[in-house]
Amino acid sequence: MTRDELIDRLTAQLRADRRVQAAWLGGSLGRGAADQFSDVDLVVATDDPRAYAADWDAVADKVATVVHRQRMADATTTVVTHVTDDWLRFDVTITTPDRVRGQLRPLFGEPAVPADEPPSPDPARVEHLIREFLRVLGLLPVVLGRGEYAVGASGSGLLRTLILQVMLEDAVLQGAERAGALRLKGILPADRLAAYNALPSIEATRTSVVSAHLACSRLFLPVARELAERTGATWPDAMEQALRKHLRRELGIEIGP
Repeated sequence: MTRDELIDRLTAQLRADRRVQAAWLGGSLGRGAADQFSDVDLVVATDDPRAYAADWDAVADKVATVVHRQRMADATTTVVTHVTDDWLRFDVTITTPDRVRGQLRPLFGEPAVPADEPPSPDPARVEHLIREFLRVLGLLPVVLGRGEYAVGASGSGLLRTLILQVMLEDAVLQGAERAGALRLKGILPADRLAAYNALPSIEATRTSVVSAHLACSRLFLPVARELAERTGATWPDAMEQALRKHLRRELGIEIGP
């Protein structure tokens, strides 16, 4: 089965169900920015989303053989993630018509969809990302002291992930679409993407682990400070100063500006 065939089958099942008022394609397909690797994001509007979500697995099983599914739900919306036996990926969001938002491509029904409000990163999330980066960076003397260089390499990978999350939050603040780590081109500014790609490779050696941690700190801290200022997030000054003193005392190193 191809992705287009999957969409056609899903549309046919939904259109035949009187409980479904309308359906759209969201994500990159909805925005007209999909490529051959894009998954299918489906948005379904119904007056009773909880009841329809309870029946959804049976609907999906009529469309394709599902080898993986995972769901998240609150009082008004259910999101189900699927993988088929052809490894086609599709997500369905089941909600009420008044909660449908975003840049969507109508499949049928086509009630009016309000425009999204301009996205804005949550200051609390920004502060959490900053604190988590500083916390992980502060574990460097532990892994070096124990000679656990493989653990240190893993920690460097976590620091890279936190850098990426902060850069993506900053890109959203500047008007980019919210995207995950599977799509960075066209989302991150070219200079930031180049800086991220230029981070040194990580090996399970003392020299590599130290180099990777310091390079991550030099890239993360300026970006995170700018983001904190623009979002009103509280910068953890006391934690940063304690970290700098800790690394200077234990390893004789200075982290980024």
